[in-house]
Parts: sequence; C-alpha cells; structure tokens
Amino acid sequence: MSNALRLSASALLRSPGRTLVRVLVLGASVALLGGMLLFVGNSLRTVSGSAVREVPLDLQGPVSSYATATRVAGEVAAQKGVQGTAAVGTAPMSGAQHAGPNGLTGSGPGAVLAVPPSYPDTFHTFRYLQGALREGAVVLDQQMAATLQAQIGDRVTVKAPGGAAVTLPVSGVAIVGSADKLFQPLNPQAGPAPAQPPANIALMPIGTFSKTLARSVPTVAPANELANTQPGAQTGVQWQVQAQLAPAPLVGGSPSSALARATQTRNRIERSLPGQVRFVDNLSESLNTAAGDALYAETLYIMLAVPGALIALGLAYLAALGSVERDRRELALLRARGAGRRELLLLTAAESLMLGVAAGLLGTVAAVLTVEAVVPGGVHASAGTIALIALACVVLASLGAGAARIGAGVRSLLMSVASGRRETQRHSRPLWQRLYLDVLFLAISGLIYWLTASTGFSAVVNPDSNPTLSLSVYMFFAPALLWLGATLLLVRLRGRLLSWLVARSVRGRAHTPREFLLVSAARRAAAINRGLVVVGLLLAFGVNLGVFAATYNHQVGVDAQLTLGSDVTVTAPPGVSARQNLPAKVAAVNGVTSTSGVEHSYAYVGPDLQDTYGIDPRTLTSATTLRDSYFLGSTARQVLARLRARPDGIVVSKETITDFSLNMGDLLRLRVLDQRTGRFNVQPFHVVGIVQEFPSAPKDSFMVANIGYLESVTHAGGPNVVFAKVSGDAHGVAQRVAAATKPLGTKVEDIVQQHSRTSSSITTVDLTGISHIEEAFAIVLAAAAMALFVALAIAERRREFATMAAIGAPLPRIAAFVWSEATIVLGVSLVLALGLGVLLSEMLVAILQHVFDPPPDALTIPWGFLAALGGAAILAAVIATALAGRELRRLRLGELLREQ
Repeated sequence: MSNALRLSASALLRSPGRTLVRVLVLGASVALLGGMLLFVGNSLRTVSGSAVREVPLDLQGPVSSYATATRVAGEVAAQKGVQGTAAVGTAPMSGAQHAGPNGLTGSGPGAVLAVPPSYPDTFHTFRYLQGALREGAVVLDQQMAATLQAQIGDRVTVKAPGGAAVTLPVSGVAIVGSADKLFQPLNPQAGPAPAQPPANIALMPIGTFSKTLARSVPTVAPANELANTQPGAQTGVQWQVQAQLAPAPLVGGSPSSALARATQTRNRIERSLPGQVRFVDNLSESLNTAAGDALYAETLYIMLAVPGALIALGLAYLAALGSVERDRRELALLRARGAGRRELLLLTAAESLMLGVAAGLLGTVAAVLTVEAVVPGGVHASAGTIALIALACVVLASLGAGAARIGAGVRSLLMSVASGRRETQRHSRPLWQRLYLDVLFLAISGLIYWLTASTGFSAVVNPDSNPTLSLSVYMFFAPALLWLGATLLLVRLRGRLLSWLVARSVRGRAHTPREFLLVSAARRAAAINRGLVVVGLLLAFGVNLGVFAATYNHQVGVDAQLTLGSDVTVTAPPGVSARQNLPAKVAAVNGVTSTSGVEHSYAYVGPDLQDTYGIDPRTLTSATTLRDSYFLGSTARQVLARLRARPDGIVVSKETITDFSLNMGDLLRLRVLDQRTGRFNVQPFHVVGIVQEFPSAPKDSFMVANIGYLESVTHAGGPNVVFAKVSGDAHGVAQRVAAATKPLGTKVEDIVQQHSRTSSSITTVDLTGISHIEEAFAIVLAAAAMALFVALAIAERRREFATMAAIGAPLPRIAAFVWSEATIVLGVSLVLALGLGVLLSEMLVAILQHVFDPPPDALTIPWGFLAALGGAAILAAVIATALAGRELRRLRLGELLREQ
C-alpha cells in the first residue's frame, strides 16, 4: 500500500494544475452536500426547540387529593429530566361578588385555579398585570376584575356550587393564556382534550384553596369519564400534578428524537411511581406534530438537494475526463511492465483516496463558511457533528474521484495490453439503452404527474394537524423519474440530433468557415453532448431550485398574513372592547389606516368544539385580505353579501360540511356559551357559505358568523380581536399600538414577527436557508461547468490543434473551434434548463399542493437569481474561451505531434 501511495502521489504532483482543478471541483461538489447536511441538522433542531417552547404545560397527572398531589409532585421533581413540578387544583365557581363604591357587582360562573405562589417561575400559563399571588388572597383574571370593578386591596366573595363562599382580598390581576389546557378534562387514556375556557377565572394559592373552597366542593376522581361528557363545565375539584420537562435534553436533535426522550422520561416517571400518577402528555402531542412536519421537510430537502449533489458529482467526472485516455494508457503500460491486477487496483484506490481526502476537507470548510455566511444564525453544530459531515464529504469525494479512474482501470484489466494502448475503444450499447429505460422513465413520470394533477392526490396526508407521508409517496417518483429519464435520453442521443441538423444544414461538404465549424462540431457531437448533459442538467437544477424556492417563500408571506389575520392584530380580554371602544382606539394610532373588530369564541357542533369568529362584513375587507380561493362555490364578495343579508347566517368549514352532511341554507343548531350565565345554550344559525381558509382561523374546522348576532347570543361584550391595516413599517406601528393599549392588557402582533415565526415554525418548512446555500453553489458550479467544458475541449483536441497550427492555420481560426462548441453547449443548455427546470417546479408544486397554505395561483419566477445563474455560465464561457486562446499559443507542437 505504501508503494501505491508513493506512485499515486508522484503522479498527482507531476500535473499540479490538473490535480488542483480536480480537487477544487470535487470540493465544490461535496461542499453542497455538507452545506445541506448542516442546514438540515440546524432546521431539525430549530423545529424541536420551537415545539418544546410552544408548550406552556408539558404534563398533567390527575390525582385523588391535595396531600397526594403534594407528595407526588415532590417525588416527580426528584426525577431526572424534570425541570419543575407543582401541585395544582381546579374547581368550578358559581360566581363572585364585590361590594364597592358603586354598589354590589357580580360576575357569572367560571373556574378557580389553585397553584403554589412560585408557580409562574416554572410554568407560563398566565402572566401578572399587577401584583402577585400570596397566601390568604386571590388574583383575578383581567376580565373578572373588570366585571367586578375590583382592584388590588378590595375584598371579593368567591362562591362555589352548593352555596359555599369565601371572602378574600385581591392581591393581583392576571391574564390566563392557557385556560383551555389548564381546565381540560384529564383522562390519560384519551390524551389532551383542550376545553372551552371559562368566562371568569380566579387564581388562589393552593394552600388557601385547600382550606376554603376545596372543602365544600366534591372531588372529581382521576380519569373521570363524565368530564368528557360535560363540555366546558367542571363538576368538582380536580387535583393534579403538573410537570415541566427540562428543555435542554430535548432540543439537541430532531423532533423524533425529542419525542422519544420525552416519552421515555414520562414512562420512567410513571414506572417509578406505580399506580400513583398517569400523565396527560401535552408535550408529546406537540412533538408528534413536529415529527410529522420534519418528515416531509426532510423529503422536500432531499427532492431539492440530492439532484444537485448528483449533478455536481457528474461535474467532477467531467473534470476527470481530461486525463482519462492518458490514465488508461498509463495503466496499460504498467500492466505491460508486470503490474498485476491487485497493484493496479491499489494504485487507483490510493489516488482516489488522496484526492478524496483533500477535496472532502476543502468541501467541509467551504460548507461551514457558506452556511455561516448565508444562513441566519450561522452554524450551530458540535465538533462531533462537523467531523461526521467531514467524513461523509471525504467518502463522497473519494467515490467521485475514483469514478473515471476506476472505469479506465477496469477496462485496462479486462482487455489486452495492446488494445488498452489504442487511442479509441469500441463499446457495445448498454442494457438500459436496449431496454429503452429512458423512454419508460419519462412515460411513467408523465403518467404520475397527470394522475396527481387530475385527481388532486397529495404526498402529504392530514397536512393540517400531523403531516405524514403515506403510500402516495409514489408521486415523488414523478420528478425523480423525470430527472433520470431526461439524463438518460441525453446520453442516448450522444449528439445525434446535432449531427442530423448539421447534415441538413450543410448538405454535403463545407464551403464557408461557419459551415466548417458546424461540420467539426457535428464530428464531436458526442463530446458536445457530454458537456450538454452536465451543464444543462446543472442549470436545470438551479432553475428548478430557484423557481420552487421563490414560489414557496412567497407563499410563506401569504401564509403569515392568513395566520395573523392582518398587518397588525390586537387581542384583548373579553369585555375590554365594549367599555373602551378598542377598534376606535387602535384606529387613532398614527400609521393605522383601517380597523375591523372580530369576536373569537367557541361553539359546539354536535360533540365537536369549534372556533367561531364573529365579523362585521362591512368593514372586514378594509382591514384584511380575503381571497376567493378561501371559499368554495362562491366568491368572497358573494359570501359577505349573504352574511349581511341574513343576520343568523354562518359560514361553515369544509370539514364540518362533510362530517355533518350540511348543505347551503340548512339550519345549524349550535351550543354557545352564554357569558352572563356560564351555561351552554342552543342557538339557531343558517348555512350561507363554505370556507376553507379565513384570516387568523385555525387550519381545521371553524365557523364565521355576523358579530352582532353572535354577541346577542353569547353576551360577550364586544370584539376581543381587532384587525388593523397599516401604512409603512408594520412593526413600528405595532409598537405604537401596543403602547396606546397597554393599560387594557392587550397583546399586539405584527406581520413582520409573524413572517419570521411562520418561516421557522413547526408547521412550515423554511426553504430560505437551504435555497441560499444551493443557489450559491449552483452559480459557482454553473461557471465551473462551462470552464471545465472549454478546458476539456482543448485537452481532447490538443494534437488536432497542433496539427492545424503546424500547417499554418491562424490561432483565431483555431480558437473558433473552441468558442463555437462552447456557444452550442451554452445555448442549448439554457433552453434545456428553462424548460426542464420549470416543468420540475410545476411537478413539485402539484405534488406538494397541500404543503402550501393556501396553494399558489402561479409559479413565482426569481428573475434576479436566474439572471445571475445564466450570467455566471456565460461569463465563465467567455473567460474560458479567452484563456483558451492564450493556451493555444503555448502549445508545444513538436511534443504533441510525437505523442502516440
């Protein structure tokens, strides 16, 4: 092996320029792979971190008593991987009263949440506006405090069902942000089941609660199935142990690994406390959704990146072809001098390994620097991860370096020494050509695409909740087979089309310099076709990547607008809007051009709890954007006109229409929560439209009604959401709105923040980073491909050019043979890239139509990137042909003419 290494090293050092070119091309090729691996790893860690951070309450375990909750919470806190625990109690509240300067005021039914005073240090289910929890006192939710007109220091009487009551001073005011989870029915077998949030919430220290209200309200047994049959109403005290897992062990890998660790931690805790607690796992539900998102994210990355890596290796093969004939003759000469097959194979492997190590390390460095430069946040990878990526780059570079060399070596071993030293070789047609696999692949690709486009099938099943890949993943064969079919078809043609066109154009012998150049190009049609395969497919990869990424990222902005609702969205506690005229207060802020109030509430369709939105059809479109594609069978204007014409009209989501067999005009009886009484009442609505998407609405089932009619049956006291359209910087306007409405306890969000969250959330794949990485490499490799083609053309025709120079041909005429071939390759490659790249983008958009929310109306063309891509190839061709003229002047005519 040492002899093979020495011989390989000396062979590489004899031609330092050729060796450097091969190392640079191989390094650029594997750098694309390394950059992709780094970015995907970062993306998966980001998805895991987002999924963990967005869950305010990881685990909830129902227990039978306060003493049990306290004891079990302490034992759970001692378990590895647990950040904090708390013993918590919840109970129904029939009402509350406050005797103030204006007389006696009361509030309707609600719920009590009992937690330790240190609870907010670990759990972020509510936030204080004023004051804090302390023993012997109560903290009121902002809505309840406003209803009772109570402030810190006032005394309020909290009533429990059955007549028991306790009078406590108010020690603070808070906003409860996760009431749907805090008061959900806890059944570990059924899993998380978020419930209708109570209208009024009082917070107590758990010690105070256990000594007062808890004694007069019956305790609900753990996993009481009755709780699932009483929507929105808690029947008694529910003791529970809440736990928050340590985030650090969960966010270091993919969502799947985080899900596995979270599940293992929960199982270990339950196993350590047999029969004492079983948890409702909110965190695993979020991570399970994130794992599904990561699945189709990885699939999408593979579909976009792998073709580029393979074509880049093809470019490395093109770089090796400049010396393949010389390598073949040298191997045959070594064999004639007594080298055996083992020695030749060792020599080939040693050379490939040396090139692979140099190129792999160079590619790893280039990948790290590229990701650091073009991806926000840079590289977040451990030394071990980078070492593994470097190993993968070295292996891939070694394989690419050995492709041409091993091919020449194998032929030399199988043929005689004399035939191995011949200038030309005869090859039979490969099996795939005899079987017409290229035609078959293109036909199957077209069939799959037609089925996808005509039937509406999608590779993503249930995309609105947990995107997973099913058997319909076969549709990804459409772009894959198109790549393979197009590549094999170009290889099959071997320039025959060019030869045929030249023959029809010249019709016999060439009489002019242009015709002579065409005839020469036709004679080298196979070599030109080889360059066309690499350059054309590389440019097609760049076009496909740029068009699809631009379309996808454009839809991220559309999705951000749809998710947030408007340029600026203001969320307020119930009741604030009616007293303070919140829409008018927001509209008065500088930069706000129009506003519209929305009431976000809930209603039951049969057993299903669904989000319900009350809107003002007259002002909604001035504050947000409605697309016709949001509705089925009608335009947005038609649906709003029907709502205006019918006060009890309601627009129902497509899923609800299907699940409950509804039709236009049908009577729909909904159970809505009366905020005054705290009870669910049945109210009539009539279906006037079918909706698929709506601003700020969730992606699953929801309904849209007139705000006036909805408020008349819910007594909610005005809209709790305000949509605002702004002019200028949305983030700056949002800050002014937040300052103007801060005393009201509002939450203000803007489209700039939402766009950032949408492009990195667990429900949307961010293509910005990986597209920037691949676009940078596509431009560099496109330029390298054209430069290599020109260099290879000179290397292959050196003796021919030397002969022409020896008989007196001027150098500009000799150089014309080079630039004419480069022009043909570049022109045809650009046409091929445009057609194939756009077609591939259309296929990917059709296959992944349910990933887009909403689907795009048309492809987005990134003209700037396409101009840079084509410009890089053209500039490289111009520079390479100019340098070719200098190279021709330095040809050693005598030495070249003596070569055999």
